[in-house]
Amino acid sequence: MYYIEEIRSAKATELLKKCGLSLPENVDYTAGLFDDNWQLVATASLKGDMIQGVAVDPDFQGEDLTGKLLTHIISRAKDKGMDSLHLFTKPDKTSQFEGLGFKAVAVANPYAALMEWGGGIDAYKRSLEAAKVSAAKSGAVVMNCNPFTKGHKFLVEQAAKAVDVLYVIVVEEEKSLFSFKDRFSMACAGTSHLDNVILVPGGRYAVSALTFPSYFTGEADLAKAHSAMDAEIFAQQIAPALGISVRFVGTEPFSEVTAVYNEVLKERLPKYGIEVCEIERLTDGALAISASRVRQCYEAGDIEGLAALVPSTTLDYIKENLWNE
Repeated sequence: MYYIEEIRSAKATELLKKCGLSLPENVDYTAGLFDDNWQLVATASLKGDMIQGVAVDPDFQGEDLTGKLLTHIISRAKDKGMDSLHLFTKPDKTSQFEGLGFKAVAVANPYAALMEWGGGIDAYKRSLEAAKVSAAKSGAVVMNCNPFTKGHKFLVEQAAKAVDVLYVIVVEEEKSLFSFKDRFSMACAGTSHLDNVILVPGGRYAVSALTFPSYFTGEADLAKAHSAMDAEIFAQQIAPALGISVRFVGTEPFSEVTAVYNEVLKERLPKYGIEVCEIERLTDGALAISASRVRQCYEAGDIEGLAALVPSTTLDYIKENLWNE
């Protein structure tokens, strides 16, 4: 007989260490599975919609304790009103979770597979398909737009010339100085003069804390693995939903993580028939325009500095909606 109850996450430290894992940080819920002697033999944690820290004592493997734990975690998530859950596993371990209702969103060999319980990716693809316009050649740009700069505008304009329809996928994760609502609004205003450009949200599947956490943390040592997962989700799920055959990126002289991402896209997307086109970044004199320079001007209240780096649509939005707050 086994028993499952909530435990403090720190209580799982020794078991996780025994399994070669580290303690997840800032989790919302941790479950412990105990045997008849109340020895902790398995554990799993829930952080947002992510299942983390899944571990089974090696002496108790083969008894489907992972299944018992994940069934409990799924029930807990349902009680909280959640309809999708995610976890990462090794690419050769996906079948272990399929029997519990998980399916692979994408597999990024040799790093990991992203598994999902619920209909999150299917719902996201339906939203993309609703925005899709039939075209001979469709392309995509993925942007954070924090905020929308002259550099972003230049990249979109150049990309839009090369395709019949260009989808601008705006990163939805709320981990930027500007909110998603503000970033999306500025991007819409800054591209409104282009008839063949369609803006769509990135959801949980395009450069998000789920698919590409090092984009937000700057952890360059993890960038290649995270970039691979994000690239595979784009190739396996997003591009087919929108009929995309070319992905546009800007050259990256500032961010090591984004530079790695560009190289990973060039390596992986062509295998799916998706061309990667790199466009030289717009410069302001000798310096490439970067959103970080724009944010410095914004936080300093430097209107002249902002005017040199952002289109009038962004400057107007900031003055009317943000500096008036």
